[in-house]
Amino acid sequence: MKLLSTLALAAGFAVAAPAAAVTTFATFTATSLFPSVEFTGAANGAGTLSSTAQPVTFRFLDAVGGTPTDFDAIFNLLATTAGGSVTSGIGFAPVIGGSFSFTSASAVTFGGATGTNFLTGTFSGSAVTAQIDGTTANYGVAQPPAFVTFTSDFLDFSQSTARDLAFAITGINPTVSAGSFDGGVGSFAGTITGSFSADQFAGGGLPVVPEPATWALMIGGFGMVGTAMRRRKSLPTVTA
Repeated sequence: MKLLSTLALAAGFAVAAPAAAVTTFATFTATSLFPSVEFTGAANGAGTLSSTAQPVTFRFLDAVGGTPTDFDAIFNLLATTAGGSVTSGIGFAPVIGGSFSFTSASAVTFGGATGTNFLTGTFSGSAVTAQIDGTTANYGVAQPPAFVTFTSDFLDFSQSTARDLAFAITGINPTVSAGSFDGGVGSFAGTITGSFSADQFAGGGLPVVPEPATWALMIGGFGMVGTAMRRRKSLPTVTA
């Protein structure tokens, strides 16, 4: 019984890895000089952040395929926000939930896989923020503690436990108004860029490899198992 308890403890020790650091695996930039995303506030303070069928350059970074690889993609984004507010000149709109997609008009091949979905995801938490009377806005969210999912025809996120995304909106003209956030009716539009990160992913010819911290804990757990088994064998045999 004591041996079984020790084995269970070692097994738990081997898999209870701390949250791993994430690696940025993809970015995107708009290919049009015209505004590519819009935030619209409503009279009740709620709002939407949206982009529809925008042409962008989607890039898998060297962490995926060894060298950065660019693709022409169509970007769609829709997020809803709860009642916003303005504090010390900063507009703040909590995000209830949203989704995005980067797709190709025709099938492409990358890293031995063929498909049209470069990256699709859902998210919630954090907030859209902007400097009132400024020309930039931002949104970023991470899991944990918030909620982010990724799917792709080219990458496998099945072993990922930590993911995040970040959007930056620049070139807002006219500038951000307080009414976009504090219950007035207002909106602003600009050019969007962004990045995506995860702790583990496979694709682009790369396998999923455990993080160094995970390896260390696994090795430590196996060592505890070996020690317990050796101690078990060394115990004297007691006969009635």
